[in-house]
Amino acid sequence: MRVAIRCLLGLGALLPAYAAAQDIVQGREIARRWCSACHVVERTGTEAPANGLPTFPVIAARADLTADRLRAAINPQHGRMPDLALSRRQQDDLIAYIFSLRQ
Repeated sequence: MRVAIRCLLGLGALLPAYAAAQDIVQGREIARRWCSACHVVERTGTEAPANGLPTFPVIAARADLTADRLRAAINPQHGRMPDLALSRRQQDDLIAYIFSLRQ
């Protein structure tokens, strides 16, 4: 009985990591689909398609970066950003992906 409980508790500890990995994977797909026309969204990219726009790795490296700042930048009222109509979950996934690019 104790062994079964330990196994279940051990699996429970892995679930948050699995969920975070899923968020990052989804966020990368969103970035590829919606953001790559203007930004380099992969770690290996060197040049953004639209002049003057930062790459996602450069954005991720900013010391002052927060999820709230990213969420504000994703907002179409930000200015140059198109209205992507991302749900809150999609925004969270995209933000998780951007943070995953930190060195």
